[in-house]
Amino acid sequence: MYKLLLADDTKLTLAAEKAFFEARNLKVFSTTSALEAQTLAEVAQPDLVILDYEMEEMTGDEVCRKLRANEQTAHIPVLILSSHDRADIKEKCAQAGAAGFVRKTEGREALLEHVARVLGVPRRRHVRVACRFTVGIVDGGKSFAGAVENISESGMFLTADKRFASGMALRMAFSLPDLPVEVIVLGEVVRTEELSDDSHGHGIQFLEITPGSRDALRQFLEKSI
Repeated sequence: MYKLLLADDTKLTLAAEKAFFEARNLKVFSTTSALEAQTLAEVAQPDLVILDYEMEEMTGDEVCRKLRANEQTAHIPVLILSSHDRADIKEKCAQAGAAGFVRKTEGREALLEHVARVLGVPRRRHVRVACRFTVGIVDGGKSFAGAVENISESGMFLTADKRFASGMALRMAFSLPDLPVEVIVLGEVVRTEELSDDSHGHGIQFLEITPGSRDALRQFLEKSI
């Protein structure tokens, strides 16, 4: 799971951006302080830092310069957001070593495009919704249990005590909150990560899903977004 650090001294904006990225299966650290952003970047080691240019303690390009000058954070790419589109601001950000500059007026979907480009990952076709429910798993005739942490029309992030290797096909069944239909899918493990000694994370891409199950999943996603 990719980690982002967001820094914006407008709390409402920060909360909205945090929710937006968390719904897309990104782990998000956030702060309203330009000074705290530097400490968080060093401790959390995010894959990307997103800075608001217009912050009170210091501007986004100033924070970026400090991150570049610190050997613990120099490798972390930085995107800078601004309400303005002035050439001098863009130049300051570029000279500070920012990986990109995004106008806030472009909207969050445009920001997501920039994030995907900097991280070198494809944009997800479907929005993922954070959730927590149990799923039954069948692998080679044996039954296991796991927990779903987020889900979309095309896949889910599954945690389990057992580690399933990439490329494995799993038959899964689960019930969605407030919906009577049991969802049954066949999914492929497309990535794995070690969460702890006895907990494993799995990115699952759906291969087969019945029409009734797909309708129920869409209802759940529409209510949750």
